[in-house]
Amino acid sequence: MTTFTAPAPRPGSAEEGRAIERAALRVFARDGCTRARLETVAAEAGVSESTLLKHFRDLDQLLLSVVLSSAAAVATALSTVAERHLSQVTDLEADLIAFGRAWQQPLLDFPEHFRLVRQIGAEIDRLPPQVIEVWRNVGPQQAQHVLAHHLCELADRGLLDVEDAGRAAGRFILLVASPVAHRSFHGALPLTDEEIDEIVAGGVRDFVRLYRPAAGH
Repeated sequence: MTTFTAPAPRPGSAEEGRAIERAALRVFARDGCTRARLETVAAEAGVSESTLLKHFRDLDQLLLSVVLSSAAAVATALSTVAERHLSQVTDLEADLIAFGRAWQQPLLDFPEHFRLVRQIGAEIDRLPPQVIEVWRNVGPQQAQHVLAHHLCELADRGLLDVEDAGRAAGRFILLVASPVAHRSFHGALPLTDEEIDEIVAGGVRDFVRLYRPAAGH
């Protein structure tokens, strides 16, 4: 898997740079990635344009840095969820349902990120390819990679019959996480707890039917 690092920062206070990134995330999420303006970000951050340019050479570098940081924060949160719920599985279906439910929490915890994701989807044909590549690799693909690791551990314990952990993780996401994201438009139209519970439980049952070891194995 490709490893990405943040664009090299320019001289300046690290905290000031992070404050600019946070302000830029709000602006990109609100105004769009291609419609945002440098002066708007500077005003949102409470700094001058010249101060902003001490940290980021232009708007494209700032967008890339924001996408990288925001996607990495969500991926870290999902990794924590996976570690908490999949390290001590005793009842496969029940524990996977609890995990699948917790997997939805970042939709609530990172609203600005998912507003940015909606903007990326709307402007995908106008964005620099590197922005899309970074978002995919640091965000969705990293989350899938972490999930694959835990599914492989469950397979080693004999709880799942998995030949390709990456593919199995992709199917789990497709069955359990993606329907919530798609039906809610990445959190824009929140679903009720009952709707989420129904989607997650149904998806997990389908996943378990696919990957539960055959009797006697």
